[in-house]
Amino acid sequence: MARQHWVFGYGSLMWHPDFPYIERRPALLQGWHRAHALRSTVAWGSTGQPGLILTLVPGGSCLGMAFRVAPGHWWQTRAYLRQREAAYRHIRVPVETARGKISTLTFAANPGHSRFIGRQPLNTGAQMIAQGEGRKGTSRGYLAGTMAAVRAMGGRPEPALQQLRAAVNKVLRLAGEQPIP
Repeated sequence: MARQHWVFGYGSLMWHPDFPYIERRPALLQGWHRAHALRSTVAWGSTGQPGLILTLVPGGSCLGMAFRVAPGHWWQTRAYLRQREAAYRHIRVPVETARGKISTLTFAANPGHSRFIGRQPLNTGAQMIAQGEGRKGTSRGYLAGTMAAVRAMGGRPEPALQQLRAAVNKVLRLAGEQPIP
């Protein structure tokens, strides 16, 4: 049997992997959690109005989605992910699924990358998310999509995501804009 290749997504990869896969499974990663600590200047923000997106940082756990890449597509998928996830460290991690443990490729914080800004104060992060708009959409859409994907797997978005959404909605309401669900 050919080796299986899996990718673990915890942000936009959960709902928009944009690579060929033949199976997907909700998966729990132990020892890492998602944090809004990466400035987005193209996909979910711009250089003038950067957005804020997720990365993995050590500690805790993270519910996400594991995707098994279609046979014969691993090398092109890997090349695509090197470009898409260039601001991250590409690491292999085990994740738990309902059908057992699997080894996956995922994307963790790279403190040496120029877009890594670490955890921001709640109001700063909320402002970045409220303003960010890039080639793929808005930073607030990214946050809403992440929360919806976690709920779709039967999970509950972690308190940090819920607090951030509430702070973003406050900024949006003050600007007379529609809050995110």
